[in-house]
Amino acid sequence: MSAPIPRISIVTPCLNGSSFIEEAIQSVLDQGYPNVEHIIVDGGSTDGTLELIKKYSHLRIISEPDQGLYDALNKGVRVSTGDIIGHLNCDDLYEKGTFEKVSRAFLESPAIEAVCGGVEVFEHGEKGTMRVTAQYVRPADMELSFENATTGPALTNARFFRKGVYDKIGLYEPRFRIAADREFLIRAALAGIQSRGIPAVLYHYRAHAGSLTFSRRSPHRLKTLNEFLEIAEAHLRSDGRLDVIEPFCREWHARTAAEATMRALRERNYPLALSYAKRGRAYTPSWPVVFLRILFRRVITGTSH
Repeated sequence: MSAPIPRISIVTPCLNGSSFIEEAIQSVLDQGYPNVEHIIVDGGSTDGTLELIKKYSHLRIISEPDQGLYDALNKGVRVSTGDIIGHLNCDDLYEKGTFEKVSRAFLESPAIEAVCGGVEVFEHGEKGTMRVTAQYVRPADMELSFENATTGPALTNARFFRKGVYDKIGLYEPRFRIAADREFLIRAALAGIQSRGIPAVLYHYRAHAGSLTFSRRSPHRLKTLNEFLEIAEAHLRSDGRLDVIEPFCREWHARTAAEATMRALRERNYPLALSYAKRGRAYTPSWPVVFLRILFRRVITGTSH
């Protein structure tokens, strides 16, 4: 007798996502997967989003005020009925065939607790054309590793977890409004969650002016960097003991402090730049060398943002 088809729950947090959400919904429908539920957690949209999504009778909709993206995700995970949980941003898309590939990977490897596929980042060019700006499909990119949880590509939305993982390590920490996914992946890596990579693009991130993480020019960038620093500092001990993830968090912290310093300098906020520099050096005495190396690289490559 063949194994039953795993139920997949997709959680989409949303707030005023009317511009793209129907494309996201359609990318789930286009999977043609026979055992899926799509949960949309709306934070109280005022742009017509609710009217749009109510046209789709298959959706499970929660609409109420929340404390941000990760509070919304937590609500969706709590009510989900699937064996496997995935997250789809309201402005992103799944590649066709994703759910079949994910389901097969879990069925072939019953001991694994997570699956990760490749990612493309795209943006709209002139006349509505789509242009791929980045791609992450190397096996190393998909690992649930300390490096990827800190300095590497998190690829959070291309990761699918068994629901039991959330019982084991907890939900997202909502006080991190932008970077809670990194903190969650650190906990997953520390817990030894076994993950398998799928060597194919499963997820398409859309980069646009409202993106939280895919533009260094984003108005949210400094908030993101501050959360990175706080998460990293939680694993940088001062008592002489060694946290297994500490070397990775120390490098992440140094890089982040350097970027935050450069951003503050560009904005001519010199007291803020000095505070970030002090914060970097407090945890990494050689931090000025890190700062100069990153600054030199950006000058050479012309990446000022």
